[in-house]
Amino acid sequence: MGCVESKEEEHASEHLLSSFPIVEPSSSAPVTMGQPPPQPQYRAVQPLVVSSQFSSQHERLLLELLPFQEATQFREWLSSAYVQGSWNEFQQDFLAQNPMAPEGPKEHVVKLAKDVIKSKDPKYLVYHPEKEGWTPDDHHVRFIATLILDNRLKGLWSDGDWRTESTNITKAAFEVLSFLRAASLKADSGPPGYDE
Repeated sequence: MGCVESKEEEHASEHLLSSFPIVEPSSSAPVTMGQPPPQPQYRAVQPLVVSSQFSSQHERLLLELLPFQEATQFREWLSSAYVQGSWNEFQQDFLAQNPMAPEGPKEHVVKLAKDVIKSKDPKYLVYHPEKEGWTPDDHHVRFIATLILDNRLKGLWSDGDWRTESTNITKAAFEVLSFLRAASLKADSGPPGYDE
């Protein structure tokens, strides 16, 4: 069974992906005790596009997991500060040094993120945490936890939603990270051929 996309859906998918530039830190200024940390300076890199069919299929999955009625609401949310703050930090602090690092095991990362939110663990939740010695899972957990907490503040999920659906919400946040990572892959890093 094939999936046929309209030209409008294809254009919307390409527009969505082109709105996520990959960013690289332009400097790493030292932090002085008692002073606020320097604001990161980002240098935009040419946006990269993933297959339209892949992105629209992944988008449909996310629409089922997240409380959005329409794809345009989802796209606007992805471009908002409620997602981009966590995403920019993840890119700068993890992906810039580890662009091809695999995701951690979903169930493990989801459980860790839920535990962090429940315990209010400052290792992950303070403003600009010290990340020396962090594992890839730690970076994934930080993204998921901050995404969920920021969006609970926004009202995307209520405290009641969190009490009854915390596992599903955390899994949805994991999938958002997977989507953003896939959207940022380089066009030339496609699947290997049979002769490689």
